[in-house]
Amino acid sequence: MRREVVLVDLGNTLIHGPRITEVFKHVILSEDLRVDPSEATKLAHAFDEVYNSLKVVKRKLLIEVSLHTILKITLGKIFAVNGGFIERLREVLIHHYVDTRRTHEDALVFLRELKRNGFTVIVVSNISDHYMALESLRKLSLMSYIDDILTSAQLGIRKPHPLIYLRAMQITSAFNAIFVGDNIETDVIGPERIGLNAIHVFRGGLKLKRSVDSLLQALDIILAGRSKSLMKTQGGVYVLSNSAPWKI
Repeated sequence: MRREVVLVDLGNTLIHGPRITEVFKHVILSEDLRVDPSEATKLAHAFDEVYNSLKVVKRKLLIEVSLHTILKITLGKIFAVNGGFIERLREVLIHHYVDTRRTHEDALVFLRELKRNGFTVIVVSNISDHYMALESLRKLSLMSYIDDILTSAQLGIRKPHPLIYLRAMQITSAFNAIFVGDNIETDVIGPERIGLNAIHVFRGGLKLKRSVDSLLQALDIILAGRSKSLMKTQGGVYVLSNSAPWKI
């Protein structure tokens, strides 16, 4: 029996919330950590600087830098690094990060209908700590609709590195899949480079002629692909044909 697999992005596709640099500013001043206010301000500035400088490197080399490493570099700029404090800060930061996540209003129906129709659903996310993804999905009660989670934090590489998509396919033992996400480079171009199909969900920014406006529209396309294939016209618009399924 042919396995029908949907790979889906996490951040800004299924869930959303403030950037981790914004969360850090609140966390470092929280009673959970008891950091001196003057040092907290310096740490917030240092974290923002380190995080944004590493973001450039990560995008260029398609590698992931762990949250623990980012925090270690940040703290090292201000005072002597204490391993215990780094781990405590990581735990508190993840807790607050997860607490600020919210589900996009179309995400629950999208996931529920995929599972109801027998699809295997794998979340594939660029994120600096696997638990940020895992705990966010648990907190938002989405885990029951997801078969597995694959993160850049686990693999050390980031989308659109081809190996992250190939690893997702290896997990499912499927020959084909469709990728759904909001980022054109990592969720559309990347998957298509290795022969996967992709649907771009517009959440702001650049919009393609072939983009859809919601996960529910993406769901309609996926379900239609069960009985008919989805082909692209030269203009990039989705149309239906009667050939094999999953071609977009």
